[in-house]
Amino acid sequence: MSDTIYGLSEDELNELDIFLLYELESDEGMTIDILDGFLHAIAIGPVSVPPTRWLPKVWGTETAAPPADSIERLNHITSLVIRRFNGIIAGFECEPPEMAPIWMMTKYRGREYIDAEAWAYGFTEGMELCLHDWKPMLATVEGQAWFRPIGLLANADFSPDQDELTKTPARRAKIAKDIPQAVMAMHNYWLPLRFAAYEQQLARAMLPKVGRNDSCPCGSGKKFKKCCGAPADLH
Repeated sequence: MSDTIYGLSEDELNELDIFLLYELESDEGMTIDILDGFLHAIAIGPVSVPPTRWLPKVWGTETAAPPADSIERLNHITSLVIRRFNGIIAGFECEPPEMAPIWMMTKYRGREYIDAEAWAYGFTEGMELCLHDWKPMLATVEGQAWFRPIGLLANADFSPDQDELTKTPARRAKIAKDIPQAVMAMHNYWLPLRFAAYEQQLARAMLPKVGRNDSCPCGSGKKFKKCCGAPADLH
């Protein structure tokens, strides 16, 4: 997979992985696979969440800055996370869309299997940032089906048949293979809303500044301060 999709080179991914494993001072900090699931949920979700809100959860601290011995190191590590986030978004914007989740591998009885449990947990943590906004999708039959493979791997009490379905690494790996298609579907579900929100923000930014003595932009012919800009009618 190209750096365009990952956002980082293999060496940079390894550097970030080592930092998260060994240099975070908090036990609440994320591992690379938890972080990746977390970032995917933020990237495709119904609302934009600013990095200042989600970065503290990455480090397991109260601040958006990672623990570092210099400002250069702080900026470098933060940039690796942001670039991975942008790489995820770039993947969804490709034609056709591409998804390259960072999953671990586990050995069982001499064979290797995909281990996406931590990634799935990270995805649910990303959803928790704005769970209320996710609920319209989760209330639909389709949304529940899309979330099912993630819920089965992330939540201990997701469904009555969960223990049987996730009994072995092979069964869990089979569930994990359904995740990319499900995440793509979630992305497509929320895309119109995210695009509309972006257009609304852009339109607001393009609005001309109106002075209190200027003509009201509603077309009434009155001064703004006597029309929509009046304290009782301001909207």
